[in-house]
Amino acid sequence: SYTQWGYSGTKALFAISYQQGNPSPGSVFQLSSTGVLKKIDDFVLDKGFNSIGGFSHYLAAVANGETLTGANDGKKGSIFYSFDLNNNNAITPYATVGEGFVGGDQIASFVGIADAGNDNFFTAVNLAVGPSARPVNVDSIYVAKMDAQAKKVLLYKDDRLSASGGQFRSARYSQIANDADGNTYVFSTGYGATTKKSGALLIKKNATAFDAAYYFNIEEASGGYKLRKVWNVTADYFLLEMYNTAGVVASSVAATQYAIVRMSTKNFKWVAVRTQPDLPGFPSITEITSVGWPFTADGKAYISAVTPNTNPTVYVIDPITATAKKGISVSGVSAIPGMGKLSPQSNIN
Repeated sequence: SYTQWGYSGTKALFAISYQQGNPSPGSVFQLSSTGVLKKIDDFVLDKGFNSIGGFSHYLAAVANGETLTGANDGKKGSIFYSFDLNNNNAITPYATVGEGFVGGDQIASFVGIADAGNDNFFTAVNLAVGPSARPVNVDSIYVAKMDAQAKKVLLYKDDRLSASGGQFRSARYSQIANDADGNTYVFSTGYGATTKKSGALLIKKNATAFDAAYYFNIEEASGGYKLRKVWNVTADYFLLEMYNTAGVVASSVAATQYAIVRMSTKNFKWVAVRTQPDLPGFPSITEITSVGWPFTADGKAYISAVTPNTNPTVYVIDPITATAKKGISVSGVSAIPGMGKLSPQSNIN
């Protein structure tokens, strides 16, 4: 079954199965000109993947921790798989050397993709050393601007946050996303030994450095909780997936509560939780058996959840009020792992 989804607007949906470093199968879906869902392509990422995202007319998936071949033979680095939506979804792998990416003996890995304009993208840089890949520079955050061939264009660094990238065991989740005006917000959980809080910084559109005047301490605003995943909903409203336990968290801890933040005002609101199963609101963490991959479209966020003795249900989140209403329920299935929105494509029969 598919575990992660990537989108190119409403043109195409990419569904991929995470296989913990083994080859990862996936499929591309589009709507035909008459509105019929079509599986356009099947593919396999031979090195697996750790993180996915879209920019320009590309979708990119990155596999970290690779020993490179060819011109970079024997060096440690990453493979960026680039899907070109303007060329029949052709997949091209690009090697990026992780050794010395920011200088020194540190090895870089990459988490998340966000559009940086002009066929470039932003990705978070995580640093490690040694055979055990021990994290280093844990009190600094790095973001790279890369071109469509995964070559470094510019490196951003700041000491107000730790590395960006959500974690669940070996999986990595993007914590970089743009608002509706093309400004890029870079979030950080604050894992492990870092002294930095869970929060966010800003790279204004076309800027060459983090905005020195902007810092959002989300951990403080939430009452001590850390974030794991992020999505832009509309304007500068973002949906945050938050860990259920306050304070220091391990990557295997559950994260099934949600919040809405407005980045310009640094306003934090928990998504309203119902007090009983038959009342309005999102299910409480004590009710939830599992959640799917949230999705945002048309100014709303959509989160599927499974609770005891009910069919899997999609909840619609209003970002202005941070309230949740029940949407559709689906019978005959155990979960709704992901969602997407597609528009008919005139070239698909």
